[in-house]
Amino acid sequence: MRSIKARRMSIAVLAIANFLGLGIKATPDEFPPLRNTDPGNAKPMEAAEAASSMQLPEGFVAKLFAAEPEVQNPIAMTWDTKGRLWIAENFTYAERTQRFDLSLRDRVLIFEDKDGDGKAESRKVFTDQVQMLTSVEVGRGGVWLMCPPQLLFLPDRDGNDQPDGAAEVVLDGFHVAQDNYHNFANGLKWGPDGWLYGRCGHSCPGKIGIPGTAAEDRVPIEGGIWRFHPEKKTFEVLCHGTVNPWGHDWDKNGELFFINTVIGHLWHMMPGSHFKESFGESVNPNVFERMDMIADHYHFDTQGTWSDSRDGKANSLGGGHAHVGMMIYQDKLWPEKYKNRLMTLNMHGLRVNVERLEQTLSGYVGKHEPDFMISKDPFFRGTEISVGPDGNVYVIDWSDTGECHEHTGVHRTSGRIFKIEYVDGEVEQADTSLVDKAFVTPRCLAGDGEVTVLWENYAKHSFEHEDFRSDHNSNNEHVRAWAIRLITDHWPLDRITGPDPKAVYPNAPDTLAILEKMAHDDESGLVLRVLLSTLQRLPASERARIAGPIIRRERFKDEHDLALLAWYGLIPVGQKIPDQLLQLGIQSRWPTLTKMIARFFGKEIKSNRKSLERLLAEAGKLPEDCQVAIVNGLYDSLRGARKLEMPQGWEAFTMLSAVAKEDIKVRQLSTVFGSGRALDELRAIAMDKSADLTTRGSALESIIESNPVDTRALCESLLDTRVLNAIALKGLIRSDDPAVANLLVRKYRAFQPEDRAEVLQVLLSRKSTAAILLDNVGSGKGPITSKEISASHARQIENFGDAELSKKLREVWGELGETDEAMRQAIEHWKKQLTPEMVSQADLPKGRMLFDKTCANCHVLFGAGAKVGPELTGAQRNNLDYLLENILNPSSVVGKEFRMIIVRTTDGRVLNGLVVSRDDQKLTLQTATELLTIPSDEVEETKVTGKSAMPDGLLQNLSPEEVRDLIGYLMSPIQVDAAAK
Repeated sequence: MRSIKARRMSIAVLAIANFLGLGIKATPDEFPPLRNTDPGNAKPMEAAEAASSMQLPEGFVAKLFAAEPEVQNPIAMTWDTKGRLWIAENFTYAERTQRFDLSLRDRVLIFEDKDGDGKAESRKVFTDQVQMLTSVEVGRGGVWLMCPPQLLFLPDRDGNDQPDGAAEVVLDGFHVAQDNYHNFANGLKWGPDGWLYGRCGHSCPGKIGIPGTAAEDRVPIEGGIWRFHPEKKTFEVLCHGTVNPWGHDWDKNGELFFINTVIGHLWHMMPGSHFKESFGESVNPNVFERMDMIADHYHFDTQGTWSDSRDGKANSLGGGHAHVGMMIYQDKLWPEKYKNRLMTLNMHGLRVNVERLEQTLSGYVGKHEPDFMISKDPFFRGTEISVGPDGNVYVIDWSDTGECHEHTGVHRTSGRIFKIEYVDGEVEQADTSLVDKAFVTPRCLAGDGEVTVLWENYAKHSFEHEDFRSDHNSNNEHVRAWAIRLITDHWPLDRITGPDPKAVYPNAPDTLAILEKMAHDDESGLVLRVLLSTLQRLPASERARIAGPIIRRERFKDEHDLALLAWYGLIPVGQKIPDQLLQLGIQSRWPTLTKMIARFFGKEIKSNRKSLERLLAEAGKLPEDCQVAIVNGLYDSLRGARKLEMPQGWEAFTMLSAVAKEDIKVRQLSTVFGSGRALDELRAIAMDKSADLTTRGSALESIIESNPVDTRALCESLLDTRVLNAIALKGLIRSDDPAVANLLVRKYRAFQPEDRAEVLQVLLSRKSTAAILLDNVGSGKGPITSKEISASHARQIENFGDAELSKKLREVWGELGETDEAMRQAIEHWKKQLTPEMVSQADLPKGRMLFDKTCANCHVLFGAGAKVGPELTGAQRNNLDYLLENILNPSSVVGKEFRMIIVRTTDGRVLNGLVVSRDDQKLTLQTATELLTIPSDEVEETKVTGKSAMPDGLLQNLSPEEVRDLIGYLMSPIQVDAAAK
């Protein structure tokens, strides 16, 4: 996380449009007519029937607050201090082939129920002059609109429900991806601290700043939660990761929770967190491990597939993987059992899921409770859920099919707002008095009394040092937590350079002393979590004094996320003051943190050997679980490294009883450090026919990574042993001897079918061995046929840039066909061939076998495969155009994270693939067939191409029946058993 200062730029909406090429009109005119692009004449259920047919608990009723044509395509909502409902309508969002229809415009509406009968009598248009609108919020003298790539402010200081004139581009840089454009920025909502919060999906990475900010001064965001302070013009990225967060709220104590799609639905936002994503590595190579969601359950069967969550198949679990909109009910009107319950809209389940938030030792866990509402309308696409000022709940309905991808087209002419009202029994009436929304939302102030007072005082006169001195001693842990947050609220976030808070804030030294005292004395895991989060607002030199007392507490040693949060804050300490990180490693009683520290020092072994040696020397004083953690940390950091000087104290460390039990890992590390004895022991294990194959394989991998002089002979001796020969292959990849290539060709059928592609990959890694392969294929007498060479292999041959080799490829295999015209013709050809009737005859088990062979090394489908490229389970697989475009012409739309890298090694190999991770020790490359770890000193050159790592001619060498089977499997809504081999 970093901070910037933003300045306000006022420009007319027309100027914004001209700058972006969006075609926004500056003066009112006729609103463009809406058009539906979904096929046929499908319509949603009648609005009144959709409300009356909703399945709700006893005592509740759904009313129709508003419906088409008064509201259409509602995407977001908020409330003002008059109790009126503001709606953002989005019409410009379009199907994937178009992304956004900029001949249309979006709109902000104001609804009011003046007589309290549950129906809106008043409707006003605040503005219809914007596009790509995802969110609306009201306050601070106007209206805030998220229109990616910009955050806009439309002033309405006289409160007459009309923009005062000029619009202000407050921030820009919220990039909208070419492909996964539904991940774009959204979610404006005032927080209890007076900041404006928002969300962003990880497939739409941005560089945020005011218009004109230099690239190096912009704040990067790749998914997560952010906030902006309107007066101080400060922008912060609070957390990183997840997939597509589209809903958040605060509980009664001001803890922020948000929901997400695909990998897990419920997350607790703590500033400085790095959360898991569906694919890829963290942009910070030192993060090492990222946090998971906090729910103890999923709303779909993770042993099965995402697709099983569609069409009602996951209703018994909650409806599916996609969640949109979220609220935490904090009013008094509804029965007590709903108080403080988190509710979110489940897209595939057409329902409202309910979570019970329970506090744990240092965080929270989400428990599944019965679903609250189920819609009978197949068009129901709830996009937001919110508590109104009357204490009842309002739900906006996009009213369409085709999920968020709009793969069935866009149905723009419908939309609904439902009010879910409690009508049975005597309950306490809602408190409809509203606090000035210039500072905080009414719902935030419905919570704990002491915490609410804190927020109110902060809004009125800031939070003074004397307030902090008093409140840090409160008996209420949430008051203490918020006291820490508020006193450091404007200290720069993730500050490694820049002014020290002690130089800017006169009371900072006393504040740091109090924080250090709390680190020693406070027993609340939540408070300790906030303290560790606050590390990222401190200079690196001040972080150890806060972290040290906390990480010595054995009571919290199993709190995994607490340890990760500590690590994220200590990364700069290791980079700038390694001696302090070393001392923390010696003090730590948390195995997870110890592992991260050991991994960091292992990664830095070439530039800073002494720190690792001192950690090893002190390891005997650590608990056994921390000793094992050091082994695991070093194993992770040095896997793939070769011939490093043995650190002093290593052999003594391996004699510790807990360490000695980690037999294989310790031997592997010892071989990296040049231990001949360990190498001999591993050789004996690898050749021991009585040992199990897994143990032999692990030993062989360690030998190969160490690369002793007899590696080739050892690996050649194992080429007839299936399973082990696939590992032995890695030990032969460094040899450019033609005899090795000819041996691999002869032994090709000795490999298991699923391992043969890796044999080809080895043969194709050099021009000389690729020529041997093509000669063998061309002869027609060898064990390898042209059918076994894939488009990926063909592209690798073309990447050598050798005319003679390319000519030979064309003779024995054919043309790769990567021209635009060739691709267009191929797409048209298969569109004509793959009729619905033909696809219906697909042999799905055979299709799965083809997928496993061709695609699973990079893509996950139905829970199986590698998370290197985009996951396919949730993609538009039932759309033939989408499939053919992405299969036959994948480079037409390729995100930067999926561009192919060409790696040239010092031993003459040329490798193609995706870089999964890279650090000072090694580069990890996913090729078409395997995950390769290449020591950094063996990488001669890397080149980023503009192409997708997925080859263009994937179908080229498949028979029509195989293409049918593969496409049929890709379009299947359910998993099938693989065909017998």
